[in-house]
Amino acid sequence: MIKKLFKVSDMHCPSCVMRVESIEDDLAGIKRVKASYLKGQMEVEFDEGQVSEAQIIAAVKQKGYEAALSG
Repeated sequence: MIKKLFKVSDMHCPSCVMRVESIEDDLAGIKRVKASYLKGQMEVEFDEGQVSEAQIIAAVKQKGYEAALSG
């Protein structure tokens, strides 16, 4: 398991956070998603053997938000 930080700058409320965090239910291999609309980011703990950064970004896009790897 690794942890990566993603920028998600277009979240603006707690409902946005809940939508973004719901990718945990959509993708196998994600252990935990913790998002913050105040910081404009999410931390994802995942198994890189099961899910890729690109898949995580695509799943966030399907929820209506733009994500990018931070750093």
